[in-house]
Amino acid sequence: MKQSFFLSLALGSGWLLCPESLVIAGNSAGQLGWLTLPLLAAVAILFVVCGKLLNNPLLPATDSKEFQILQGITGTIPATALTIAACMPLVVLAATALLVTSGYTFNEVFLYWFPNFGFSFLLLALLTILQFFPEKTIFRAQFCFVALAAGGLLVLALYGIVGGEKAVTDVLQQPVGFSSTSSALLFLLFVGNTLSGNRQTPSFLVPLAGFVIFFLWILVSLTYVSPERLASSTIPYMTAAKKIMGDPGRQIMGVVVISGTCAAITGLTLLSRHMLAKIATGKMTIGLLSEKAQRWFLPPLIALITGSLMATGLAGDELLEVLLRGALILWLLYYSFMCLSALICINKKSQPIFLPASICTLILLVSLFTLVISNPHTIEICIFIFSTLGISGLLAAIWFLINKKLNKQMEQTA
Repeated sequence: MKQSFFLSLALGSGWLLCPESLVIAGNSAGQLGWLTLPLLAAVAILFVVCGKLLNNPLLPATDSKEFQILQGITGTIPATALTIAACMPLVVLAATALLVTSGYTFNEVFLYWFPNFGFSFLLLALLTILQFFPEKTIFRAQFCFVALAAGGLLVLALYGIVGGEKAVTDVLQQPVGFSSTSSALLFLLFVGNTLSGNRQTPSFLVPLAGFVIFFLWILVSLTYVSPERLASSTIPYMTAAKKIMGDPGRQIMGVVVISGTCAAITGLTLLSRHMLAKIATGKMTIGLLSEKAQRWFLPPLIALITGSLMATGLAGDELLEVLLRGALILWLLYYSFMCLSALICINKKSQPIFLPASICTLILLVSLFTLVISNPHTIEICIFIFSTLGISGLLAAIWFLINKKLNKQMEQTA
């Protein structure tokens, strides 16, 4: 097995196992019932097809291929703006929300006397320090985080299926309903699976892992908790864990929440470092976004912004949930546009377009539109998305001008 295989699995699975993903899965299951299971399979297949499209041999085979695909269709500045908008708001807002969730979980499940925010800031500091270590060390830590979170979910799911008193087949007798919003939300479970490592890795890797884990977890959640309660709960994962195994179940889920938080923040930070470094590889800038610069500059910046947001009370405000949903939609926009750009690039080379990839890209765009218009905070999300894209575009333009001037000075002194 190649290291890139495990690296892709660990990085891409980080967001899959975080508390926010468990909320999305639980709420969607409550809305859709057992219909969630075939829909989840369809979403996983869609990401497999899109991953295969992005690994097409007609596309660039370099480490910065994702940026080059966008750059070839949109130009340097729009590609840079979309890349910045897709990664930076997501890692900061996700870190803020997940760290606070972990703080409350640690306080309520393990140590009542330990301050909620004290644990959140402590975890933020430790995860920031981790980013200063060599990438090989970060990868090992990430693999441990993912293994703990996935292992905990699988233990709870298998215990509920095999050792529980209820038959999981009873789920099929429950009433089902269809919701386009809940169906579209399932796409947000696979955020961050774009990183493929230094070599091409199987496109089915992360979607398959996500499908297996969530299939079992959703099945057992519907078995032990009523759909109505899953749909309305803000912590459906903890409700299900307690129903399945009592207090030991809560403790296992506490480990899952904290490990999943660490996996998501570590994975998204590394993903952001790679995405921004790819801009440098694409000759957008000289050294400013190199891998070395990312290691020492980006983690403290993310920690500073995240700590400020937690200190100012955003973590306890409904606005954070709205902004995080907007950041997730921005990532889906980036992924959808990258797939669309890949299709255009292949078509320009007079090659037949792969029909399943075209259909999957269209479904991505429809889901993106659905998530925006069906959200009760549509106006706020639209303002956030357009503001983020505008600011990112301005930064990209300034960046481009500085880089152009530096290149000219280097040519003159050469």
